[in-house]
Amino acid sequence: MATYKIRGMSHNVIFSYLTETGERKQHWESYETELEAIQRKAYIDVLQKGKRYDDIRKAALEYKKKRAIEASSVKMAHAALPGQPTAPSLQEDNTCRTFREFMEKFLPFHARKERFSPNTYDSYISNLENHIYPYFGDRVMSTITAEDIDCFLDYLTQKPCKGSKSYGKRADETPHLSSGTIKKVYNILMVGFPTAKKWRYITEIPDTTPPAEKYKKRSAWEPEKIFETLDGMKDNPLLHLAVHMAFVCSFRAGEVAGIDISTIDFRDRSLWVTQIVQRVSDEAIKTIPKEEIIAVFPKQVATAKSSLILKDPKTEGSKRKQYLTTPLLQEIKERLTVIEGNKAFFGKSYHNYGLLFCQPDGRPVDPKWFNSAFKEWQRSIGIDHPIELQGLRKSGQMHKVRLSQNNYQLVAESGGQSPQVLMSNYNEALDSEKRTLSLLVETSFYPGYASPTITDFSSVQALDLLMKKVQQDPTLYQQLLQLMVADAAKAT
Repeated sequence: MATYKIRGMSHNVIFSYLTETGERKQHWESYETELEAIQRKAYIDVLQKGKRYDDIRKAALEYKKKRAIEASSVKMAHAALPGQPTAPSLQEDNTCRTFREFMEKFLPFHARKERFSPNTYDSYISNLENHIYPYFGDRVMSTITAEDIDCFLDYLTQKPCKGSKSYGKRADETPHLSSGTIKKVYNILMVGFPTAKKWRYITEIPDTTPPAEKYKKRSAWEPEKIFETLDGMKDNPLLHLAVHMAFVCSFRAGEVAGIDISTIDFRDRSLWVTQIVQRVSDEAIKTIPKEEIIAVFPKQVATAKSSLILKDPKTEGSKRKQYLTTPLLQEIKERLTVIEGNKAFFGKSYHNYGLLFCQPDGRPVDPKWFNSAFKEWQRSIGIDHPIELQGLRKSGQMHKVRLSQNNYQLVAESGGQSPQVLMSNYNEALDSEKRTLSLLVETSFYPGYASPTITDFSSVQALDLLMKKVQQDPTLYQQLLQLMVADAAKAT
């Protein structure tokens, strides 16, 4: 049976029909008066009762043709009257437009207005294509209700992951979408509804609440493990330098790939983070304003649908001066010697983009390579608790927080992030610190008892003195903890 609904000043009839290929389509018709709508509904009901599916399809197509002719006539009439504003009553009725039609018009406009980065734009497109369009793409946007959105969120919680997370796994072993992914999909779904109301695609915004997100903290390593890792990958100099810089300088993968040789100052022992490398789609490059992109690198494969670009860092605070350690400076000098040798070997075929991290012929390195190469190296030696390259950044920031005695402002500026982000996402205790704390409790709580595990660290008398000072001034705990972490780790 057809459905009759009122949307604003429009009287609407909604029904479904079958295409010539047997596909079911929802059809929406709008009329100025209630009488017209009721008569149309009665006619469609008769066709449905008689199972006259061909006549229903013809009726829907004839309506679409009629509306197209009317819209064309209005455009021609106003084209003859230049400068005349379009009357609201003659504006095209968008209440029968689908969600996909709206988003394809809205998203480029919204991305430019909000100054999206190309990577953010690609993220929106990916989530639309993979999650939202298959569910809401062909739905008339004005018919999407709060109940529909809640059902969609429930569907996402049961949707299996695709890609690398599902490779080689049975259906019952494949994980479902994470709460973070579902929250992001929800935000993308809802972002356009206020504008859709202004553009008269809908008459009201569905009243929904966002799903809860269970945050999963990124893993980090202790400094001793980072040092052992560097010692074990000396046969891979490019990856070694990337890991070294990611930890010491707290660099993101894109920042590592975009290091400009001209910003390195050996006398000042510093370099500047002024640009990053990203891989983005050709569509994003066309849509996002040109000033958001510094340069687009030539494609290595002509048929590729994406390119590596050079752009400004993630945030304004990410542009920063980074001071370097002596071993890191020495390793950079060795890398520059390799680059000079490659320039001599390739001659005019060398692509000189001024990048510290580049392929032998000078072309840029995809930031994803650093992550994949680091993961592969960890697999090759059987690391029990592997981390990503971003985990090295976190490890470096946590180490600096301890060295600076919780000077979050200093460490945050050094890593190109806000103190709030540093405190919320990087403020956690390492396993060795928890173990050391247990030993401190053991020594301080039990009268006359000194743990044999830590007696080599200092004399019992000195330890007792420190414990008394800690009890008098709790701020000394961090100092004591920093001194004992290395010894406790060795003892275990």
